[in-house]
Amino acid sequence: MNRRFSTSVSLMFREFAMPERFAQAKAAGFEGVEIQFLAEGDRAEMATAAAAAGIGVTLINVDMGDYMAGGTGLSGVPGREAMFRNEFASALDAAEVLGARFVHLGPSRVPTGVDRIACLDTYRRNIDHAVAAAAQRSSTARLLVEPMNRVDAPDALINDIDDGAALIRAAYEGVIGLQFDIYHVAMNGHDPVEAYAHHRDIAAHVQFSDIPGRQPPGDGTLDFAGIFAGIESHGYDGLFGAEYMPRQPTLETLGWMQRLA
Repeated sequence: MNRRFSTSVSLMFREFAMPERFAQAKAAGFEGVEIQFLAEGDRAEMATAAAAAGIGVTLINVDMGDYMAGGTGLSGVPGREAMFRNEFASALDAAEVLGARFVHLGPSRVPTGVDRIACLDTYRRNIDHAVAAAAQRSSTARLLVEPMNRVDAPDALINDIDDGAALIRAAYEGVIGLQFDIYHVAMNGHDPVEAYAHHRDIAAHVQFSDIPGRQPPGDGTLDFAGIFAGIESHGYDGLFGAEYMPRQPTLETLGWMQRLA
């Protein structure tokens, strides 16, 4: 078995300054990094740090606005189209500088008093804009949609893996990829292996953390050895992206890597 992992340097390795996280991730055995919060660092500095460490940037996020603070976010919010499009352009710039493989378009919530259908219409228009803008710039980064879960984000616009997959299949198959987060899938009560099997044709990248509460593997309830093997049996051969929130220094939480690699 030669399973490969990427790590979020936004959620993990936070005991180090951002430029140091890339070398620390590489030394720990990760083959890629993910940057959820681009504003935390200087893009050129991060690109230099990644290159010096010899580690690739697997994924970046379009800035989510106020989503992480409990706000509505940007991607599917009527009236915030210009904000989303500005942040998407900025993310494309960052993807070029960092050599990112994937760009996650970011989640949003349905604002109080706003119809969900109106939000979905806005979301689709923003996706259409993103696809066209990326094509115009000949971007090599693949755009991704990631469904959230109904437990942590009941008001999220896309909060189930089946809904996200249906949206992609309706209009964006072959253009937009599905970001398959084992955590969100399991929090909704789905079997991650069965869900992956249903959506493997559009799943582009797999992330993970244990449930509940985005814990390291082994600290929660999920059988990651079985889940990873099951997903691989359905053809996945990409990096598995660790995206958990350590409650102690990250290097002290990595015992799972040897067990699961």
